[in-house]
Amino acid sequence: SRLRNQKIGFIFQGFNLIPDLNLFDNVDVPLRYRKMSAGERRERIEKALGQVGLGSRMKHYPNELSGGQQQRAAIARALAGSPRLLLADEPTGNLDTQMARGVMELLEEINAAGTTIVMVTHDPELAARAQRNVHIVDGQVTDLVREPVLATPRRIVAVNE
Repeated sequence: SRLRNQKIGFIFQGFNLIPDLNLFDNVDVPLRYRKMSAGERRERIEKALGQVGLGSRMKHYPNELSGGQQQRAAIARALAGSPRLLLADEPTGNLDTQMARGVMELLEEINAAGTTIVMVTHDPELAARAQRNVHIVDGQVTDLVREPVLATPRRIVAVNE
């Protein structure tokens, strides 16, 4: 539990935002489990929401946002904890093509800053942007497509179900 709380971030396909909490408080929820001071949490929340372009919307509730904004809020919630590993389950599954590209660009920026990303996707365009692809059919790995291993372990891995 400690490892998951301290080192791993999660982005869910269905956003999993709490409807009765504004964006600031939604991003704050996992940070409270770390027993951080209110000041440190506030700094992390404001930074994460700013990073995803939602700094001006932190007092808005999920039902006041578009699907793309909700997904970016879910990404901010994951980023606020400064994860080393980000697990993303169909992070663009509920988005239109243009918004999906924007979310993927954001994930690529996060990856370039040092976070390893494992992403489950059915979208071949998004999978093609990952450095490594693992194809799974009926729970079995059927194909492993690799690029040459780079000096850095920070990669985006797409798991195609």
